[in-house]
Amino acid sequence: MVAAMLVRSALPWVRRGSWRDAGRPSGAGRPSGAALRYRAPALLGAALALMLGCSGAAQAPPARAARVVKTPPAQPKAPEGPPLLPAHVIAELDDEDATPYLARRGDEALLLYAAGGRWRTRVLGADGAPRGEVIEAGPAAADVPVAALRATPQGYIAAWIEQAEGSRAVRVLSLDPAGKPVAPASLVAQTAEEITWLDVLPNAAGALVLWEMPRDGRVDVVMTVVAQGKGAASKPTAPASVAREVLGWHAVATERGAAVALVLPPAAQPPRAERKPARKADAEDAAEAGKLGSIALLEIDAAGKVSAPVAVSPEPTAQVDLEIAVVGGRYLLTWTDERDIDSAVYLAAVEPGGKVAVTPRQATPPSGEQALVSLVAPAEGGGRALLAWEDLLRARGGDREGGGAEARGAGRFIHLASVGPDGALSAERAALVFSASGPPDLAADGDGFAAVTLAPAALKADRGGTAAPPVWPTFVRFGPDLSVRAAEPVRAAPFAATDGVPYLVRGLSCHKGACATLASAAAGAGAQPGGAGRAGAAGARAPLALVSLPVRESAWRAPAFREDRDPPPRATAVRALAEGDHIARVAAAELDGGAALSAWVTYFVEGASDGAPRGQDLSATLAVRAASPGGLGKLNVLSQKASSLGGVAIAAAPPLPADPKGKGGAAPGESVLAWVARERGETQVYVTKVDATGAKIAQKKLTTAARKKPGGAPSEASDVAIAYDGAGGFIVAWVDTRDGNAEVYAARIDRALNRTAPDRRITNAPLDAAEVQIAVRGQEAWLVWSDARPAGDAAGGGAGGPSGEASGDVFLARLDAKTLQRIGDEARLHASPEHSRSPVLAPLEGGVVVGWVDEPAGESAPGGGAPAGGIARFVRLDNSGAAQGAPIAVAGPDGAAVSSVALACDKVCRGVLASAPGDSVVLNALTLSPGDAAAPSLKPLAWLTGSASQDVSPAFAGRSGASLFFADDSVSGSGRVRWMTIAWP
Repeated sequence: MVAAMLVRSALPWVRRGSWRDAGRPSGAGRPSGAALRYRAPALLGAALALMLGCSGAAQAPPARAARVVKTPPAQPKAPEGPPLLPAHVIAELDDEDATPYLARRGDEALLLYAAGGRWRTRVLGADGAPRGEVIEAGPAAADVPVAALRATPQGYIAAWIEQAEGSRAVRVLSLDPAGKPVAPASLVAQTAEEITWLDVLPNAAGALVLWEMPRDGRVDVVMTVVAQGKGAASKPTAPASVAREVLGWHAVATERGAAVALVLPPAAQPPRAERKPARKADAEDAAEAGKLGSIALLEIDAAGKVSAPVAVSPEPTAQVDLEIAVVGGRYLLTWTDERDIDSAVYLAAVEPGGKVAVTPRQATPPSGEQALVSLVAPAEGGGRALLAWEDLLRARGGDREGGGAEARGAGRFIHLASVGPDGALSAERAALVFSASGPPDLAADGDGFAAVTLAPAALKADRGGTAAPPVWPTFVRFGPDLSVRAAEPVRAAPFAATDGVPYLVRGLSCHKGACATLASAAAGAGAQPGGAGRAGAAGARAPLALVSLPVRESAWRAPAFREDRDPPPRATAVRALAEGDHIARVAAAELDGGAALSAWVTYFVEGASDGAPRGQDLSATLAVRAASPGGLGKLNVLSQKASSLGGVAIAAAPPLPADPKGKGGAAPGESVLAWVARERGETQVYVTKVDATGAKIAQKKLTTAARKKPGGAPSEASDVAIAYDGAGGFIVAWVDTRDGNAEVYAARIDRALNRTAPDRRITNAPLDAAEVQIAVRGQEAWLVWSDARPAGDAAGGGAGGPSGEASGDVFLARLDAKTLQRIGDEARLHASPEHSRSPVLAPLEGGVVVGWVDEPAGESAPGGGAPAGGIARFVRLDNSGAAQGAPIAVAGPDGAAVSSVALACDKVCRGVLASAPGDSVVLNALTLSPGDAAAPSLKPLAWLTGSASQDVSPAFAGRSGASLFFADDSVSGSGRVRWMTIAWP
């Protein structure tokens, strides 16, 4: 029979995400202040590790998270009106945090709990009502950290760990169908060592009891065999070893005994004398890699005979969150894997006997870093299992229609899909809101599934409300296609003193389409507005109820939805291109056939890095990589002497025409990168030609300006930009301080990287220019940049700031694409008291569209200007550069600070706006159609794992907006370049 195993562990959770660089400092900070001039602040911090539950463990002591949902103590006012759920009070607990255990056996269930120093049992009927009186089952120790109760054909078996005076013991108790002890509890093992986890795996003859003992970051798995006959229980066998020094494990009961999935440590390293000396960072990498392992499977028969392990995934890339379930007669294994840059959820299937039927494969399309949440076995009789995972780069939970709850920290999305014995996930996907109180409780529900989660509790009629809803335990019943059958908060009459909301909810179980969960109140809880908290009274006991979770019409909004029906725009895949140092700038260019090239430059602060070998002059790293629907190309490091402030830009040229003799066909396309190298303390602009794979073909120095100035700071080159000129060459623009302050310069090169027009100074203003961007339209090159010149210093006029102070606005210049002579005067695109920075531009039929970020020049903007943190603005220019209407202002969701913008235009313009609500960055999609005057709506694409202070430098490849490249930090803090594909309407 299927029974619910309910355990409560006080052990800390195992963190999810990449192990690489865990615990390392975040590295050198990004340049700030005057060195960045008008850039967004970007002090880097390591991302917080995501914490979720697991089944096996690698730390000492190993950690497992119980499916316990605790109601937050401080709550807004509760909604009124909806009815409460049916419930029966079944016991009173000595301690509000005491753990009760429930196991189902046919139409009945048995409750096991400790009270008054005694174990007590009570049989419950199909409706949850108690049947008969409470039965005393024997003495209970004061400290029982872990216990388990499971149903067997003969009755029930309970096992627990008890701690007393430095000793650890495992005890087993056999119970008959009425909950009466067949014999006193048996002492199975007693030791002074740690025992941190225990499980009971029933079979036709009784059960196998398995427990784990930590050993210096690894664990030994030990077992005993419990035979359960009619009317009597034989003594459990002596403890026997199942596996030694494994990183993690998870077991499942079978008709023959049990199957145990293992995470095995990597092969032993050679003796230290045989290894080459390594840098400290290499040693840290090796230590973190040691927390990953390979996957193996072994079987145990009912008599306790252990088979030899069978290799399932030999690569030592698995995290310790391994889970196993029996699906369609096969063992289905799943875990979080780090064989690629991003961690991903993997699946494999094994036949009984050990034959691998489905080799390990990624369960879902790439979506950035993932973390396994749970694998739920199907209900008795077969069916499909449920896989639950979290994509760390996906939109967070909340009110998807109202749009307001996301900024109020409603939670995250747990993604759900059913999975069969072939390891293939269903096309139907659901998302469950999860408000960070522990993993949600999930169970099979007939042909569907059920969940209890922590989520905002709001009525369907309350759309658009401004007040944050209370966060309560809430159940959801899913159909076989993961559609929502029913959902409402867990509220019942026994908890009337706290608006019907219990203090703790745990132990979700379902049988024949009826689901229920255990719920308990805080001891002596009194009436408290808005929620269930601890009021506490000396000696007060906590009522325990079994709350039914029916399928019925509800006025409550469901914290779940069918995710596969989510309309575009939406991210369809996210992959990491590189991992290592933090990223300063990302650029991208579209190639033929849906491929793209992405280039990036890392952060490097002069004098702040000790990573360069003695005698070598290293700075930032410049790299490029191809990405296509067929996969990723080779990562090409072009230089380790790049300047972070120089940035990087890339432009693609069309393929060369066919050979004049008609042989060979068209040559493959080539691209040119513009970047800044730092050699012997000086910076110069370089151009590098690469092929479609990103491999270097040629490279030349573009500038040769004298940089060292007697008695003053050396001049610098920065902020490069490049565009194909449509006539076989390229136009490069950059910011240069060779003449004193920072001015915009441009030069033209041919396909062989030879200069065809000399360096030309474009601007001549008293203050600094920054962040130049370029686009070519026909015979003209259009440049935009941020300039701090005061009011009235250029065409376009307008106040640059209060009393004419310089604050920085976006300017436009049109150049003849051949001579680089300026066409007309420079134009200020928008005069405002805010500081305008980070411009982008994209050609559109009849002109261009320019976007930028406006942020307050001081603490706050005067007179209704940009909100603190800034907004984005977009303006359309006609063929003469004249603005077609006022710029459209787009604020971040709920006023969040906007940090950067990417823009691509074809028939319409598509943009991605990066903003920082709270302590992280979210990417939002927007669409601008010609003639739009109102601000477009935003839709979240992804919440990033890096800190809110990071400039993610988003860049589209091509005019369709289908490929976006950006920087982010992994959950462990290392820098990554990511590629996102986007489906647009």
